[in-house]
Amino acid sequence: MTAAGEVLRVENLRKRFGKEEVLKGISFKVDRGEVKVIMGPSGAGKSTLLKCIDLLIPPDEGSIWLEGVELTSPGINVNQYRRKIGFVFQEFNLFHHLTAIGNVMLGLTKVRKLPKNEARELAEEALLRVHIGRDLWDKYPAQLSGGQKQRVAIARALAMEPSIMLYDEPTSALDPQLTGEVLQVIKELAESGMTSVIVTHEVGFALEVADELMIMFDGEIIERGNPSEVIYSPESDSAKVFFKKVLRLGGVGR
Repeated sequence: MTAAGEVLRVENLRKRFGKEEVLKGISFKVDRGEVKVIMGPSGAGKSTLLKCIDLLIPPDEGSIWLEGVELTSPGINVNQYRRKIGFVFQEFNLFHHLTAIGNVMLGLTKVRKLPKNEARELAEEALLRVHIGRDLWDKYPAQLSGGQKQRVAIARALAMEPSIMLYDEPTSALDPQLTGEVLQVIKELAESGMTSVIVTHEVGFALEVADELMIMFDGEIIERGNPSEVIYSPESDSAKVFFKKVLRLGGVGR
């Protein structure tokens, strides 16, 4: 269910690396509480799109608006507004010398400048929300499974109390046994009203959580709409080939 109010708007976003144009005029918006899922073949520009939204990669053209503020406007304090964007990467990117709770507390103390007792309270709430129990809080990343590490990474982003969460193929580094536990957490967060943009290759998951599914191919959004219609009745030839392959490999039926 989408609540009133636009959280994110992307207009005519373009990005080049040398002579290669990776993003070719991407435009979409995300309303509060909405879940957008992005799918497409490798090299379509999905990860670059998310990194441009977070301004980890500066776009060459176009504009990005977050809760009415243009992040691509000259002179904007990018770091101030980046705090409102939670980013979960393919790799966990945890600090190996910090415990699970230490990783979650770091941004709260260093970026938000919260006192340690307040930071710990927020970190504990975030860890419990992603089903990381107290017995794991003082474990180091090397002592955690891949699924646990990714859930700590999600908790780290959640603890910052973002306006929107961006997930860049959050299960791609996990084996099939651990994928389900991470997807379940993301699904619970989406159902709780967390505004989200999710890049994933998990068709069944997209069918469950997406309010809208967007298909990227060669730097462009070639199809968008109701997830079931886009997956099972795509209009473009590129999307038809993509889903024929994905559905066969994933064994996903209607």
